[in-house]
Amino acid sequence: MQPSERPATDRVSLRPARPGDAELLRLWRGEPSVARHQPLGSVSVERLTIELAGQNHRDLYRSRGDKFQWIIEVDGRPAGWITLVATNWEHGLAELGYALSTPYQRRGITPRALDALLDDLFANTVLERIEARCAVSNTASAKVLQVVGFRQEGRLRAYFQLRGQRVDNYLFAILKSDRRS
Repeated sequence: MQPSERPATDRVSLRPARPGDAELLRLWRGEPSVARHQPLGSVSVERLTIELAGQNHRDLYRSRGDKFQWIIEVDGRPAGWITLVATNWEHGLAELGYALSTPYQRRGITPRALDALLDDLFANTVLERIEARCAVSNTASAKVLQVVGFRQEGRLRAYFQLRGQRVDNYLFAILKSDRRS
């Protein structure tokens, strides 16, 4: 059975990304469906390995560090990733991004992974506000964010360049208090 044919009862889990995941991340970043709405430049396996080796997820719970990545697993198999960038610990601010490998897209996996991560972050860190952005054309990502409780707060005109064109993005955010209600 191919991953895209699996039932909706897939077991979704998260684990901290490790240096050994660098090759997977590089491959996923190059998939056309992953790069369609994001300016994911080419990054070497060596650079990704160094970046992942420098992450200490315990720092997240000590209000230290700036970038953390998780691997989304489906039935124990790597399927995608989530990145969290702490932008200001003093004010409890962060932003996140995510992507799934092509065979795992459009199966309800990302909302389940984000729900688990958001519950953990808001229960066990000082984070109070987490932002996410997506290209205006990325309706699937906008829907995922809304499903897990993010609110659209605005439109960022010409936010980034994608294949030689300036692309508008929607700004979404979720507050710790939103998860409680």
